[in-house]
Amino acid sequence: MNNSIEIAKELKKELDQLPLFIEYKRVKSLAESNLEIKELKASIAKAKATHNETLHSELLAKYNNHPLIVNLNSLEIELASYLKQISEIVNKK
Repeated sequence: MNNSIEIAKELKKELDQLPLFIEYKRVKSLAESNLEIKELKASIAKAKATHNETLHSELLAKYNNHPLIVNLNSLEIELASYLKQISEIVNKK
């Protein structure tokens, strides 16, 4: 079991150095610290809480079309696909 943990730690270390992972972390950090995105999230939550479905839909569309969010979502899809491939290789018997 100890060997499996060490191999997993080494795999994570290697993955963290791949350009795809580095770019994902960079874009995620930019999105999380972006003032416009933070304000949109707050406005979306407020519109949902006040049951203003029209405003909620408009703000959600604006959020989902923000270049950082579009880029982040695209990277997440790539990342998930990459990790799925790794999982399939690791789980082969």
